[in-house]
Parts: sequence; C-alpha cells; structure tokens
Amino acid sequence: MKALALVFTALSAFVFAQNEKLNDVEFYYGFTDYKSRNLSKSDVYAEIKSQNENYVQISSFRFADTDKKARKENRAWLMKYNDKLYFNMTYAAYIFSYDTFCKVDIIGKKYILLYLDEIKDKKAISYNNTNSGGVLTEVIFNTKPKFSWKDKKGNSYKVLLIDIDKSNNTSDDRDVSFGHIVDTKKILKITNNDPEVISKLKNDQYYLEDIIALVNNENNK
Repeated sequence: MKALALVFTALSAFVFAQNEKLNDVEFYYGFTDYKSRNLSKSDVYAEIKSQNENYVQISSFRFADTDKKARKENRAWLMKYNDKLYFNMTYAAYIFSYDTFCKVDIIGKKYILLYLDEIKDKKAISYNNTNSGGVLTEVIFNTKPKFSWKDKKGNSYKVLLIDIDKSNNTSDDRDVSFGHIVDTKKILKITNNDPEVISKLKNDQYYLEDIIALVNNENNK
C-alpha cells in the first residue's frame, strides 16, 4: 500500500509538471529593444516541459485568446520572468536549443554572462560542435583548449558570454547578439594574453570564479 501511494504521488507530480503553464512574462524582442529598454508584454502562454532555478524548457508560446503560435515571442531575444532575465538559447552558439530560456547571472554595461551546471542543468544544454579555434590556441600558447569550466568546488559548467555593447550578429538581419561559449581562446582575447592568466590556464587553475571576476571587471571599465 505504501509503495502504491509513493507511485501515485510521483505520477501526480509528473502530471502537474506537464500541465504547468508559463505566462505573465515580458519580452525584449531584439537587441535594439533591450538597448532602448523597450520591454513588451503580450497575452501568451507556454507549457512548461522542464525547469529549475536556472532555466525553463517550454513548448511554443501561443496566444491565450486564439491559441495560435506567437511567432515574435518564440523568437524573442530575452524574456523577463519572475523579475529575472532569461536568454533565448536559440541564439546560443554551439549549445543552442529551440525550446529553452536560461537565466542570466550577470548583467553589465558590456556583457551578459550565464553559466549552466553540466549536471543540474543538463536538459538546458544541447551538445553540438564546440571546436571554435582551440587547436590553434593550444599550438601557440601550449594550453589545453577548454570549453567547460569548473568552480572551486569541482562543479563543471558551460559558460555563455553575450556582447551587449554592440550586436555581434554579422551574418543575417536578425536583431540579436549571440551567446558564445567561453573557451580558452575567448579568455586569452579578453585578457590580452595576460601571462598570469596563461600560467593559470596551463596549470588548470583558472576557474568559473575567475571568469566571473573578469567579466565584472570588464563591465566596470
């Protein structure tokens, strides 16, 4: 009887999660909207497929009155949900996902930064090709190219950096700035090949906390 009760409870929780809806959200449809602080709200909803404190995975947004797909909202660059900004992973290079918004961790004058735990947030990470020039970096600086970063507790993360000083989209007319994986090459570029940073990278002692400090410093310049 106790086992049956546990099964029923688990099943009920699963059904509830499947039926939960995401609504009462606002959008920055594009990069220009964000720069001009033009936050928009429309009467839309989506079914929540999976979520935690760092991401929400959803079905397509639909208009509440007609139930038609809300194309503009589904393509929105940023979403505001529970007073927090979420980045549309459609625009995440290499780990893109068409049904996921991830919470922004740092917002500054120059960059937006977000980081996803490769275990806790694995549903938000689509593993695609992440070779963005790491081999060349390895040859020049004798450093092992990295696309994931550990914190000082040993947890591993994928880290996305989004330029909000100016849009980095030069390939088409979409009004967005893409989120790029923070890899060894990106760290070296931002730090201008700082010898201390190179030493840390070589010794595998460059951590998520160092990336956060670096981005905060760049945002405060």
